[in-house]
Amino acid sequence: MVRLYNQSSALSASDSSQSSWEDEMGAHSDQLFFVNCYSDFEKLAHGPRGTEASKCLYVYRFHPTDGSMVLCNIDGDKNEVMNPAFSRYHPSLNVVYTCTEDIQDNGQVIAYSVASNGALTKIGQVDAGGTSTCYLTIDKAGKHLIATNYWDSTLAVIPLDPNTGAFAGPVKSMYDPKGGKAMVAAAKKDGGVNHSLNDSSTIQMRQADPHSHALVLDPFVGTVAYVPDLGKDLVREFYYNTKTGSFDLEFNILPSGLCTGQPDGPRYIDFHPTLDIAYVINELSCTIAVFTVDRSLINEISKASANNEDMEQFKGRSTLKLIQSIKTVPSAFPTSLNTCGRIAVHRSGRYVLVSNRGHESIAIFRVHTKGSKAGELSAVGYFHTRGETPRHFNFDNSGQYLIVANQDTDSLAIFSFNLSSGEIKFTGNEYRLPSPNFVCNCPVYDESGIGLVGESASENNARVHIDLGSSSGSDSDADNSTTPTNKDDKESLRKELNKARREIEELRQKLASV
Repeated sequence: MVRLYNQSSALSASDSSQSSWEDEMGAHSDQLFFVNCYSDFEKLAHGPRGTEASKCLYVYRFHPTDGSMVLCNIDGDKNEVMNPAFSRYHPSLNVVYTCTEDIQDNGQVIAYSVASNGALTKIGQVDAGGTSTCYLTIDKAGKHLIATNYWDSTLAVIPLDPNTGAFAGPVKSMYDPKGGKAMVAAAKKDGGVNHSLNDSSTIQMRQADPHSHALVLDPFVGTVAYVPDLGKDLVREFYYNTKTGSFDLEFNILPSGLCTGQPDGPRYIDFHPTLDIAYVINELSCTIAVFTVDRSLINEISKASANNEDMEQFKGRSTLKLIQSIKTVPSAFPTSLNTCGRIAVHRSGRYVLVSNRGHESIAIFRVHTKGSKAGELSAVGYFHTRGETPRHFNFDNSGQYLIVANQDTDSLAIFSFNLSSGEIKFTGNEYRLPSPNFVCNCPVYDESGIGLVGESASENNARVHIDLGSSSGSDSDADNSTTPTNKDDKESLRKELNKARREIEELRQKLASV
């Protein structure tokens, strides 16, 4: 039975106190989801088919006992927050950042403080330095936010106040793979192609220019930046200077797939939580490329940076090596009718999930964790998303529920995730909202920066990595390699201890479900 919820009737609850939520929803319900909605299709490179939103930001409270949600807030007037396309929750503060997607004018990055009842308070806004802003990353020290701009392919570094999460100034450094040259392809409204399509003529124009689609810092030391370039079928590797917040060297580029002569279109990259493995989702070829990660080289780059050595010594050396390519759709399904959306490694490290837009499915793969094939994938199955164009999805904190944004059918669908089999099952919980494109997990932190129910899940999918030989572990998610630098070692250790306790509790829950 499908349960559809009247969202407007829930708005009155948003004024309730935190204690009323605890009484009604039960313990451990302080987990919010911040959902972005498209508002002006004309200003996008791609072509949504759903409903344009008049209010672009929806905040839900998640109930972990049955995977249901309650709508707490609707915010973000379309004239003020146009086409919010990606959001990033701060790793230790109740602050969420969202960016606007506009093919003509520079994107904007907007910061909101998030209250426990879902209320949003705008605390700042900065120019993203480029067009069609599509991705946000916070560096390991929490001192910089990096914006990736899809249309003109630029990367912009924006300073942050590490104590408050507020913007500390405008863009401080930029990188442009075009070297300042003008775009070759035209915008959709000027006769250009619809980037939602995957036919040969569309692909030709999509790949006439570079198109940076994400920037992910390595989850170990945060000094190597990986940028999938959809327009050039490349993954770019940068030395990111953590002291200055700048891209001082593009030291390598490598193909994002098998080099078959067919376009790949790399979109995102995600890292395994325990293995030295990375996964790149190729949007156009509908494949996952599996790479080994040379962690020793990453550490060598970090050490050289700390010693102020000449970083040119790393030119032409790669931290990635391709070991597998696997399709995300059934073998007989036409690739031209599908494009891939999100990729995420489950926090257990046992599964990789991908959304297929066109096939309208979540493809799930099991990770081989031992032997010569460690890190490689085998298919579990393909699961319909109960809607069209699943642009994005996210897990709850436990990793046992999956929230899917079906962009073109104006809905969120919630699935339970079987940790033993890797299969998902529709819970019957479905929510109507206009053109949802991104689902951001927002745990509620107390004043010390400790999450009340755990770290944010993948993309916000937490990288579970405890380094017993160091006072600070490496905590990263699919898109954000961030571990805040604490002023006081004692405070840092206290946070690490509480983090470890939460991870142990999560592991207990997983063992109980097996």
